[in-house]
Amino acid sequence: MDRQSRSNGLETFFEHWGLLITVILAAVAGKALTFFMALSGAPWIWFFVASFALMVVGGTLIVYAKLPVYRGGRFFTFGLKSVPAHLQGFYCWGWRAFLFGVVLALCLLLSRP
Repeated sequence: MDRQSRSNGLETFFEHWGLLITVILAAVAGKALTFFMALSGAPWIWFFVASFALMVVGGTLIVYAKLPVYRGGRFFTFGLKSVPAHLQGFYCWGWRAFLFGVVLALCLLLSRP
């Protein structure tokens, strides 16, 4: 009883729906895998351009957020706390865009030439 009062219900949710969520995620991953394995030609080029653009935009947002830090002479700082508070949103979105571009580029490695 005491254990249930400290929980926010997430454990109970996964007890009942965990298998269904796992099956749905496996089905989506399987569809994505077959999609990228069959990708070739012009769609492959468009996905490559999109992944490259996401990586460039993400890198630009990261550099924009870190520019005041670099001007201050601190070059080897990592993490969100090294960025000024008003630029932390740019830093987070920069990493999200960059990593999504990297994942998209890695998915393109699954395709056949």
